[in-house]
Amino acid sequence: MTRIRAIIIAAQEEEVRPILDELAIRATKPMKFASPIGCTWITAHTQGNIMVMTTGIGQTATASALAWALTKFRPKIVLSTGSAGGLAADVPVGTVVVGTEYAYGDADATAFGYVRGQIPGQPARFAGANDLLDSVNGNVRPGLMLSSDSFVTAKNKGDIRSAFPDALTTDMESAAAAQVCHAWGVPFLSVRCISDLCGVDAQDQYSLELDKAACRAADTVVTLLMKVADQGASGPRQRFSEEALTAALLFLFAKVKNLPVGDPSRVSDALAMEVHKHLAENVQDHSDRVIGLIDSAQRAIAADSNLTMTAKQYDELRNSLAEEFHVGTGRGQLLWPPTSQTIIKRFNGYWNDALSHVGLRVQSGRKRGGLKFSERDYLEALRDFAIWSAKNGRVPSYKAYQVWVKEFGDGRTPSGAAIRQRFGSWRAATQAAQI
Repeated sequence: MTRIRAIIIAAQEEEVRPILDELAIRATKPMKFASPIGCTWITAHTQGNIMVMTTGIGQTATASALAWALTKFRPKIVLSTGSAGGLAADVPVGTVVVGTEYAYGDADATAFGYVRGQIPGQPARFAGANDLLDSVNGNVRPGLMLSSDSFVTAKNKGDIRSAFPDALTTDMESAAAAQVCHAWGVPFLSVRCISDLCGVDAQDQYSLELDKAACRAADTVVTLLMKVADQGASGPRQRFSEEALTAALLFLFAKVKNLPVGDPSRVSDALAMEVHKHLAENVQDHSDRVIGLIDSAQRAIAADSNLTMTAKQYDELRNSLAEEFHVGTGRGQLLWPPTSQTIIKRFNGYWNDALSHVGLRVQSGRKRGGLKFSERDYLEALRDFAIWSAKNGRVPSYKAYQVWVKEFGDGRTPSGAAIRQRFGSWRAATQAAQI
């Protein structure tokens, strides 16, 4: 599997062209990559591979393309780029805007108690990744971005501005991408340059300003990407201690099993402190109940060693907490418990390791030594290794591959011995991969 550090998406090729041009200078020449949706390029940087992808225009196209990419790869961050329509009166054409929050401009379920812009079952607003926002340089405007499948025109701009007085821009992709990344627990940020002012000759100005807008947004995106890479960042800093992850697993296990609230005083101070630390201020009243459920989970596990929980059960309960606590899951709200993906990453890449950590029974399934690789998996691993070797001035030898796997492998990368066994020799493997 090709290892991807960052994914950059845009609706149209005109919007990614300046990104590709910049990466050709700062990394390796972007190469076309086969994908079932949109167009995709991959370039190699010293800090990892970067994928650039066009998704097509609109929310469905964006969500479909990004979901495919996140299913196949495990990026540390996702960045969206391109143009947008300006909503705020003080944001002129040519302004680069970074999204601190994202909402759906055409979503209206207020009749059922949701806020304007909120999809039922989802947070009212999706938050941009704090660490990425902190790393943005230059003359940019941070603020709320709206997305809709309909253009904002002179006819409806008054309603949109009234419903979202703090919105700076509107486009047709950012909120959908933010929702997908939220579901996967991947840090996300959209960077858009205003190409037209909504309701003011939008079609004419869009044609004139698209290339210029794409270049301005691309400058900010590439500068941000390089800064994050230079810092050695891999998304947000680890905000969860081992105790915080333990508390999350126990709490949600208790919810899965519908356990009664136990005695908070029996829970260790370390776990209790993490609950108080990570629950948002407006749900602090729930802390004792959460800690009491942790106590019940610990007692149940001690009494029955056959108890277990799936990652799917964990995430389903986590998603329901927003409704139970009457809060969203945006920035500063319900960051804890983390997603199962975050927990898996912190426990050696295995859900079973997380289960064992809290005393739950591990689930049956493929053993670690039983991974099966396709020929494509072998070839992609070899080509990733060849790019790394070239960037670091190393000969792509078997010994160097072993070093690369040890340093960059994720437990699902073929070992050197596996490659030799598959192709008969290291030389035959490199010939098959054309490296």
